[in-house]
Amino acid sequence: MTAFTEVWGCGNGPAKRAAPSARLACGLLAFASCSVAPLRSPWGVALFSGVLIGWTAWCGLPRRRLFSAVRLAACLFLPLFLFAPCIRVQAEAGSWSAALRVPLTIGLRGTACIVVCAAAMAALDLAEYGQGLGGLPFPRALVALVVQIAHQAALLTDESRRTVTALRLRGVPSAGAVARLRGLFSLPVIWLLRLAARAERVSAAMEVRGFNGLPPTRQKLGMSAPDCCATAFAALVFGAVLYLRWRGP
Repeated sequence: MTAFTEVWGCGNGPAKRAAPSARLACGLLAFASCSVAPLRSPWGVALFSGVLIGWTAWCGLPRRRLFSAVRLAACLFLPLFLFAPCIRVQAEAGSWSAALRVPLTIGLRGTACIVVCAAAMAALDLAEYGQGLGGLPFPRALVALVVQIAHQAALLTDESRRTVTALRLRGVPSAGAVARLRGLFSLPVIWLLRLAARAERVSAAMEVRGFNGLPPTRQKLGMSAPDCCATAFAALVFGAVLYLRWRGP
């Protein structure tokens, strides 16, 4: 997939006009809807497809990022189809349709969840991510932990890209086998040293600014009428998905 830092805020859809809390709330509801939607009923498939397409279009996920998310999902879930013969042997009916149903369901749900997360990241800047989480009714400690995970993941990605760029500038990829082998063995040491230095600088900056790990106060939701309507619609769709799930095929 593309770099972690490049996905944030790359969308150009109508979701940009919504409040960060509304975007996060709708994203969580879309993720939950794709996770529990029943794929054995026509209405469940219709809701599953509608949520996925509608959320991706509303966030304005670029086509390049969409294809990158789908490629990542293919790398993760296509190997599951290698277990289809084993499932066919263990199944009582022994049909290929029953054997392929399990990996296909896992692959579809996993791909949809990855695309939904990528679209949510595209609709939010990294700075708005903390604001949106602060406006939702989550514990302050959990909000601080999730925000720090996102920021540290961005720092790790940037540092990794800088390390790879430095190695390319020094001609390691085009060098001989011995030089490339030495670079491969020394890469973890260089990477860890650079990460340790970056962590010390971030810690010093947080200490200077008096940051104790928790947001100072809970922010207000600040949702307008369109934001409330969008959140209510997402909640209504999730309720319909839960009803179909409870009713069964």
